[in-house]
Amino acid sequence: MVYEVKDDVIYVHSNFFYDVDDVASEEYGFHFRDVNALQDRKNWNSYRKEVPGLIAELEAAERAANEANAKYGISIALKFSLGHYPYLETSFNAKGMSESEKLQEIKRHARAMYEAWGCWREWASTEGREIYVKTTKRRQSQIKFIDAVDSRLNKITKSWYSEVMFKKPGVRWALVGWVRIESLPENRGVWLVEERKDSIVIFSDNFETINARNELEYNSIKVMGGFTAGGYEEQFNMLLTRDEIDEHGMKISKPITPQEAMKYGRKTIISPQLLKDVAKQISKEFKVDIRVMKDKPVLMTEFKTKGLKKNEKIDEIERRAKALAEAWNRVKGLAKGTVDTEA
Repeated sequence: MVYEVKDDVIYVHSNFFYDVDDVASEEYGFHFRDVNALQDRKNWNSYRKEVPGLIAELEAAERAANEANAKYGISIALKFSLGHYPYLETSFNAKGMSESEKLQEIKRHARAMYEAWGCWREWASTEGREIYVKTTKRRQSQIKFIDAVDSRLNKITKSWYSEVMFKKPGVRWALVGWVRIESLPENRGVWLVEERKDSIVIFSDNFETINARNELEYNSIKVMGGFTAGGYEEQFNMLLTRDEIDEHGMKISKPITPQEAMKYGRKTIISPQLLKDVAKQISKEFKVDIRVMKDKPVLMTEFKTKGLKKNEKIDEIERRAKALAEAWNRVKGLAKGTVDTEA
């Protein structure tokens, strides 16, 4: 997110990582007396024994920020919203700058933020994951469960998934689909799975992207179509594409440009009634409740988890995933070749 305050200071900050109290309670069964405790770095060592994985993650985020600062000459810092939602933030004074100069400085800070965030996520999915496995049996059990869900989903949709390494309030874990360099998954009927306190919610990908043929088109539609819409220039830099080759024959990662977004961001126009009709058909055939989200062309389904064992949860996810995958295939067949010619 980018915003400017009255005193000409422009801020760039990342998403929240998670709620530190949620992580502590879910992973270690530990509750902070004061949820603001970790806002003061002096307290980290005091809680290292109780929540070693959490402290290690915060330290890794600081290291990633310091590395980006050294490279770009800026000042990314680890902050806490409400005292217990960590995130990264940087800022600069834009007083006297032209709009062009502001834009260039925003790009520089956003690129540094993107790299710092990426380094932290890479650490969290490798070394951080290992620390949690070693320090909590609960985490190890959760990993096995998520891996089992991942395996079932992959067989049904032939899509690829990764665990979301930052958490939204109330979400215990999430698996999200992703686009590989080589190709787009053909079936994105299941694109996000979230386990909440008392339910599991499953979402399809946005049907506006259903006819995207490659990563560039897919990410361009995201920029143009509303996934990250918001009017900020740095959003083009946050979505990468790999369609250029270097001297070694390797594909190069580069930001989506506004020009590419305009050229390739041709979203598919899906009739809301069509989605509703397909959701109704699938719900009846698979005996599940499939519905359309209110604010975007995405199908979703949810079920309560109270009293269910892990195997029962997995079986129910599988049943609903098959329904969503079938819905995706039907809509894709009906919407083939339909695009927004004004994009």
